[in-house]
Amino acid sequence: MKKQKVTDIFLYRWRYVFGYTLLALLYIGAIIISALHVPGGLSQAEINMVNTTNHLNFSIEGIAVTNLPFHLLQLLFFKLFGVSLLTIKAPAVILSIASSVAIFFLLKRWFKPSTTILSLLIMATTGQFLFIGQSATVGILYIFYTALTLLFATLILQKAQNASIWRISLAITTALSLFTPYFWYINLGLLIIAFLHPHPRYFLISRKHRKSWIVPFSILFVMGCGISFLCYKSHVLFYNLIGINGLSFDIVANLRTLYYTYIRIFPSVVGNQITPIMDINAMVLIGLGLFRSFQKISSARSFMIWSWLILALALLIFQPSLTPIIIIPLFILLAVGLESLMNMWYGLFPRNPYARGTGLVLISMLIIVMVVGGSFRYIDGYRYFPEAVSRFNKDLSLLRKNTAPTDSFSLLVSREESPIYEALKKHSYHQISIIHTAPANVGQTLYVSHTAKSQVPKSYQGHVSSILVNDHKDGDRFYIYTSDRK
Repeated sequence: MKKQKVTDIFLYRWRYVFGYTLLALLYIGAIIISALHVPGGLSQAEINMVNTTNHLNFSIEGIAVTNLPFHLLQLLFFKLFGVSLLTIKAPAVILSIASSVAIFFLLKRWFKPSTTILSLLIMATTGQFLFIGQSATVGILYIFYTALTLLFATLILQKAQNASIWRISLAITTALSLFTPYFWYINLGLLIIAFLHPHPRYFLISRKHRKSWIVPFSILFVMGCGISFLCYKSHVLFYNLIGINGLSFDIVANLRTLYYTYIRIFPSVVGNQITPIMDINAMVLIGLGLFRSFQKISSARSFMIWSWLILALALLIFQPSLTPIIIIPLFILLAVGLESLMNMWYGLFPRNPYARGTGLVLISMLIIVMVVGGSFRYIDGYRYFPEAVSRFNKDLSLLRKNTAPTDSFSLLVSREESPIYEALKKHSYHQISIIHTAPANVGQTLYVSHTAKSQVPKSYQGHVSSILVNDHKDGDRFYIYTSDRK
């Protein structure tokens, strides 16, 4: 009887397909759970994004806003499914999943399947990626555009099939990214650097490839002219996209913020996010990847990574809150470091199966520690770290749980939280009225949010019908007043 080889076993032959499928299901589940439960609320930055979506209209002035693609997608969800915690975060979740798919194909082009799977497993359970992936803010756009730009550029440089499609896709991605502040700087810097390296320069200006760029450049030019026209009509949009007003020239304070964000081991909150955003093991692998990629700086891959790093770091020094713009290069460097670590170990014992097996076990233990540790740190941090928990407003879900879209009542809220309730009135609860000043008399049923309670006059005493609470500190979230005394 012929002895069966390991390579003939069904599970072995399809191991990478199973691995990719499990990774996809793991990440989709993790990001949806994050959106609904961890942290399970809305930061002030997310509420401000909803405010911009509320004021969208299809006039020239109405669409002259930064991050327009995101707001249009959010408005579409509001129109189709109403306003809830999930629909507010849905655009970020979808863009996050699309980004992870793009990163998968990018790493698959650059690394072995084993390295790709392990790197994606670490990425899928990293607190920063999960946090940005569920946060309905501009951060996910930096990840989305970065992933697509690097993927399409790689497909073009590696002469993948359907090259014309990838060129057009790169042009559209570049044009849409111009709606996001500071991306003009990244795109311009990458274009200049591409002319400096012989390999991408050949694909851009050589006689053989020149004609293939006519259509992509025409698309980019037309879309760029449209954005320029919007900037001409709205100087506010122009200044926001250039981003000069958002820069901070307090270099010492900015470097301190970056230190807290990446290096300081004691937990703190920077920009609603628990720091450090990566654990020490990931930073060591990134450092190893940085060293290895510098040794091969002449290759197109290393040159692309270093170019993006230099451009991003120059921007982070003046705007340290833009950490999402550097996350994809860091994950690529982590993959380089992980691949280098495995190659170094296997290089020490090229013919010793026991030593190679031992190395595989040790690396697997390292990955398990990073994955499990990262998952628990993210979940426990945003559920129990007081400084982080207090940054997220969970009142929308509480109000929807205890009321119905057909109910009629007045809602007294602060101006900071007002955008989410204005969106709720516009798309779901059409019978309610939003007010910012307490009326002289209670009148119809009145809901008062926790942050607006200080505006309630003393004459309301005795009119409290009930209180809506949650299980967190300051748990009394809505005070319900009726005209009938209790």
